[in-house]
Amino acid sequence: MDFIEACIAANREIYALLNSDADLRKECKRGFGGDISLKADLEAEAIFIKHLQKFGRIYSEESGSIGEGKDNIIIDPLDGSKNFAANIPYFGSSCALEKEGKVTCAVIANFAAGYMQIKYERRFERRFFLDDRVQKITASPLCGVGIFEKAYDFNDITLKLKQASLKCRSLGALALSLALSHETDFVLFGGNIREFDIAAGWYMSEDLHRLKTKDLLLVSKDKGIFDKIRDFMTRLDI
Repeated sequence: MDFIEACIAANREIYALLNSDADLRKECKRGFGGDISLKADLEAEAIFIKHLQKFGRIYSEESGSIGEGKDNIIIDPLDGSKNFAANIPYFGSSCALEKEGKVTCAVIANFAAGYMQIKYERRFERRFFLDDRVQKITASPLCGVGIFEKAYDFNDITLKLKQASLKCRSLGALALSLALSHETDFVLFGGNIREFDIAAGWYMSEDLHRLKTKDLLLVSKDKGIFDKIRDFMTRLDI
């Protein structure tokens, strides 16, 4: 598929850039999404534009709407850029193609771990940067830990998770965390839900148990865990 191949090429170029000696941690302008963009954010965005602009209108965290076209391409050029700046190994990119209001394919790259997660048609796989090895993704057995992004803003939920013996981590890159929904016990996020943060990962988790409201997102492969978290969040009126 041409779009997927273009996404892979863009991510390979960004991966090489982030692993080069280039000075990419300089703070630049405030981006469309509200955060201060690093040089790395802007250079990654430029690479995506170069590879993807022929497929439609690009909607990016850094610059908002770019170009025009019938289809929409929703990107976060560098998800977890603060992690990148601090040498915390959890950062990547997300890209989704939307046709007639529905996402039809997506690529999420984890640059720190060295792979891309790809979903389109009936294919759902992980492809590694260094050796092009391909690994099929399926829902794995319970692993004993979930991901709660922005947990620091929700102490009451964190306490309930602890009381329910549901361990969690807050890793700082929502798209990457959603990409792990099939392998972790749950992914939970509270706060401002932005389209470029979730479009690709939400599409990748469409076969799991999910809940999305104006400022809350919950995904789990396990119905029991999903119901438990949803129920105590309802009791907390969140």
